[in-house]
Amino acid sequence: MRSATGRSIAERVDLLNLQSGATEATVFIISYPKSGRTWLRLMIGRALHELIGLEELTMLEENRVVAAKGMLPTLFTHNGSSNTEGRHWQDLETDKSRYRGKKILYLTRDPRDVVVSCFFQTTRRKSLFRGTMSEFIRSDNYGIRKIVTFNRIWHAARNVPAAFLPVRYEDLHIAPREVLRCALEFMGISRTDDGPLNRAIEFASFDNMRRMEQEGQFQSRKLRPGRPDDDESFKVRKGRVGGFVDYLDSDDRDFVDRVIRELDDPFYNK
Repeated sequence: MRSATGRSIAERVDLLNLQSGATEATVFIISYPKSGRTWLRLMIGRALHELIGLEELTMLEENRVVAAKGMLPTLFTHNGSSNTEGRHWQDLETDKSRYRGKKILYLTRDPRDVVVSCFFQTTRRKSLFRGTMSEFIRSDNYGIRKIVTFNRIWHAARNVPAAFLPVRYEDLHIAPREVLRCALEFMGISRTDDGPLNRAIEFASFDNMRRMEQEGQFQSRKLRPGRPDDDESFKVRKGRVGGFVDYLDSDDRDFVDRVIRELDDPFYNK
């Protein structure tokens, strides 16, 4: 496959396991699971396809550094918070010294929406949790306390890296072009014309992402529905802001609000 520059993708893109040490990430895009990472990755990937010739789905490669001419080596990571690990909230890593000298884009989302989306991921997609929504949000390994603690840890460590850019999922909905431009410039992309950004946003629209998942266009098994006949098992599930109100009863809403308030989430304590 040839890019617009005449070079093959293989010639332009070097994808290497982070563990290999051959290419070290300069930019880390860090998020708690279900915070909009796939959406942002697809937008970035499509924009880079037009701007530097990167194959758009390259950004969806798991656990790999993406390095190409014209951008800083970048890695997307959940930084020890993945639902697959199911780590207790007290066991989340607090020492971020290894990120000294790096650039961190920290993607956040309303913890109430995150915890609901994580429930469906762990029950309908991965079968990691057996229990009710009420039990899930109170779980030390998956629930609301873990999400807020993760936010607190990274907010406290925000001065450790050379640069720290907080990006809110809700702002991606409100002003996607401006947020995408900031993310690309953070990754070292010097040219961010409106045209490529607008087309990237359209490409990564909810409807198109949902269609791609339904049609199996994502190569990764992690980006396929748990069951094609179960809407709640899709990776691209709802994409709504404030959708938690449809799933949490009044007692559960009171509980998550209290945890967010008492732990003083630095990004979402209202």
